[in-house]
Amino acid sequence: MKKLVRCFFVVCLFVCTSASAIPTEIVKKARDATVLVSHVNGPGMGSGVVISPDGLIITNYHVIHRAEGLRVFFYDPKNLNYYLAEVVGIDPVADLAIIKLNLPEYMLPLTYLKVETDYKIAQEVVAIGHPMGLQWSVTKGVINNLERPGKITPYVSIIQHSAQINTGNSGGPLIDEHGHVIGINTYILGPKGQWTGVAYAIRGDTVLNSVEQMKETGEVVYPALKLSVRNVNEFFIKAASEANPNKKFPTNIFGLMATEVKTDDYAYSQGIRNFDVIVSVNGEPVNYLGDLKELMLDFIPGQVVKFIIIRDGHFRKLNYTITSIDFNIYLEWYDDKPTRPTPGRPD
Repeated sequence: MKKLVRCFFVVCLFVCTSASAIPTEIVKKARDATVLVSHVNGPGMGSGVVISPDGLIITNYHVIHRAEGLRVFFYDPKNLNYYLAEVVGIDPVADLAIIKLNLPEYMLPLTYLKVETDYKIAQEVVAIGHPMGLQWSVTKGVINNLERPGKITPYVSIIQHSAQINTGNSGGPLIDEHGHVIGINTYILGPKGQWTGVAYAIRGDTVLNSVEQMKETGEVVYPALKLSVRNVNEFFIKAASEANPNKKFPTNIFGLMATEVKTDDYAYSQGIRNFDVIVSVNGEPVNYLGDLKELMLDFIPGQVVKFIIIRDGHFRKLNYTITSIDFNIYLEWYDDKPTRPTPGRPD
């Protein structure tokens, strides 16, 4: 019995001491690279993080949306000065933007953080921002999931984590134990104004891809099918069959079923019809939406891809031209949505 007790004690000691907290010095550096971003024409306010020594800052698009000018504040209890910044790139689809500071030479180089693309489940993370106006607050949590789809499009990858964020955290960094940015905090899931422990950050690889395109062209191009699809499974087929008794649906298969295809839609012009089931794209099997998402990342607008579909019980080949996501639709989405995203708040 004594041996068992000793073994149990050793195991507990190993587990408890092997989990290392993110060092304070790392957090302090990340805090110094985190900024407060505010509108000159209203109460809009959010967070951002410096990602280059010359003053390039990444934030959420909804933080800077409709701002007539931007003020940026650094962490400095003895200096409350702000600095003006201009928008140099926007990506409403991923809810990202980059802004550039106009700084005097003596302030350079700035403390900045590297964007990282290596992360894992249960990894400890820290969020820094200005929740509820409480400036430069630090909260800790762990990564819960690496593959949540974006709120606007599934082609944007989202990290789910448990570090507490609220209104004002949007655009701020989610950092790892090395002080690298592995995500940009964007919103929470739960009743309005209530923290539920479910937070989301735009994943590092999406951030890097977005930043590179924004730096080059000022905007980000996303390949698109402009086609509404649903994962095919026995429950969906059963519901579709009951709603459309005169239609023959395939059974015992996986794939993506085209839905809500109208005669004036882009997908219709490419030959897709309602209830077509896509089972292959360019020779690769497509069992569910995640398969298509991975394939789409390698496509470019104007590229012709080959579909294999099932229609009326028959397999058919179909050429489909990749197009791009309409940028203006997403700009309008932020304008028209009555509860469009605000820093850290679900909608």
